[in-house]
Amino acid sequence: MQGSIFTAFSDMVIDKMGMDEWNELLEKTEPESQGVYTSGEQYEDSELVNMVVALSEKTGIAPEKLIQAFGKYLFKSLYDNCPADVSAISNLRDFLLSIHSVIHVEVQRLHPNAYLPVFEYEDGEGTDLIMYYSSKRKLCHASVGLIYGAAQKFNEKITVTHPECMHTGKDRCKLVIKFMGESDAT
Repeated sequence: MQGSIFTAFSDMVIDKMGMDEWNELLEKTEPESQGVYTSGEQYEDSELVNMVVALSEKTGIAPEKLIQAFGKYLFKSLYDNCPADVSAISNLRDFLLSIHSVIHVEVQRLHPNAYLPVFEYEDGEGTDLIMYYSSKRKLCHASVGLIYGAAQKFNEKITVTHPECMHTGKDRCKLVIKFMGESDAT
C-alpha cells in the first residue's frame, strides 16, 4: 500500500487521539516499518489492518466504521495531491465518474507499482449512481468514506448504501449513491 495512505492514517490518529495514542498503537502493533512512512514507498497492507484492529479493540468501534471514517478523512489529502487536474469538475457525480478513467490512470502513470481498486459504473434509479468496487484489499468501507468526503468537498448531500459486499462472498461491492441536492453545511 502506498505510503501516503499510511501518513494520512497517522495524521488522523494524531489529530483525533493525540501523539501518545499513535505511539501506543505503534508499540502494540509493532509494524515492520516501525511506523516511519514515506509517501512514495510501498508498505505491507497488514500494517494498516493491524492498526485498525488494535484501534477497534481500544475504542469499541467496528473496524468497518473506523475504515470508513479514515476514508472520509483521507479524501482531502488525496484530492489536494491528485496528480490529475480535476479542478474543472464542479459536481460530485462527474468527480466519481472520473476516478477510474482519469485519476487512477494518472496515479498509475506516476506510480507504476501502485495497486488500485477497479471501479465500474451504471445509472441507478432516478439520479442514483451505482459504483462497483473490486480490489484484493477489500477496502470498500474506505471507498464509502472517500465518497462521503468527496460529497463534503462538492457541498452535496448524499446517502450511500452497500447492498453487496466482497466481505460476504460477492465478487465485487455494489455502492449505490443517492444524490439529495446541496448540503446544508457551509
